[in-house]
Amino acid sequence: MIFKNYSESAALLAQKIKENFGTDFTLTFINQESEAFAKKIADTLNTNLSGSINPHNLIIIDNGSTLAVEYNEFTDKIRKTHPGTNITLAIPIIPESEKALLSENCDTLLYLHSDPYFFSLDQFYEEASF
Repeated sequence: MIFKNYSESAALLAQKIKENFGTDFTLTFINQESEAFAKKIADTLNTNLSGSINPHNLIIIDNGSTLAVEYNEFTDKIRKTHPGTNITLAIPIIPESEKALLSENCDTLLYLHSDPYFFSLDQFYEEASF
């Protein structure tokens, strides 16, 4: 196990976001599965999740359950409507095999752990709750 629970990984990812971007960013999430995780990060950073795009830095939060192809579709839409936006994907755990593909979908890839033996998110958490 890498993390005690999702709250711990959310707090660590929020810290990494703050270190890299300060307060100049907009947070959003990619799908409903990652919404609660994204809200936890937003609360930790004392900010809100937004539907609007910051023309400088958009940080897409995900809990790690989204497939790389879904990121590609989401970021393609953003690049078409807001071509100057710096897109960051912030994910606590990623499969080592998808690191290059995920990096192609964004300007910055923030993650806490990459693992070549990624089978399920549950393998990285002691508790599957916030």
